[in-house]
Amino acid sequence: MLRLIGLFILLASAPAQADGWETFSHDMGNGAAVCPYDDAESGRFFCFALACPPGGGAPMIRVTFSGSAIGQPSAPLSVRVDGKIVSRLFLTRLREPDGEGDYGTPVDPVRDAALIEALKTGRRATIVFGIGLQAVVEPISLSGSHAALDAVPDLCGAVLLAAPQDD
Repeated sequence: MLRLIGLFILLASAPAQADGWETFSHDMGNGAAVCPYDDAESGRFFCFALACPPGGGAPMIRVTFSGSAIGQPSAPLSVRVDGKIVSRLFLTRLREPDGEGDYGTPVDPVRDAALIEALKTGRRATIVFGIGLQAVVEPISLSGSHAALDAVPDLCGAVLLAAPQDD
């Protein structure tokens, strides 16, 4: 069985304990991701990304992790950057669970502008995915996030943030 059938198999060449954000462009997709842990020995992993399908297209906010503790077709995502909640979204399961959680939602350039800007300029973030005892809570580094997230539009051929509107 492929461990990471989803998007994050792309990061298999990344270090097992990634400290910061990285870009990727492979036959299974393109984007920027941070994986605070990916332990091949135990099979445990967690990744948070802004990514698009192979060949480009609309970026998605993605959360992929080992285990299927969430067990729901959709679940809330809360992102704190430097202690401040910058986003609350619902992510939908992208594929049926097989011991892994794979959830996402399309990036909305207006709705997600504050999230993306905070990820680019902050120091630390905490991802809370799910509710209560089933929630997955992961601290993530924002090291390298600015450069990685700035590369997403070119990698995906799509706009990540809306252009400022003239008044």
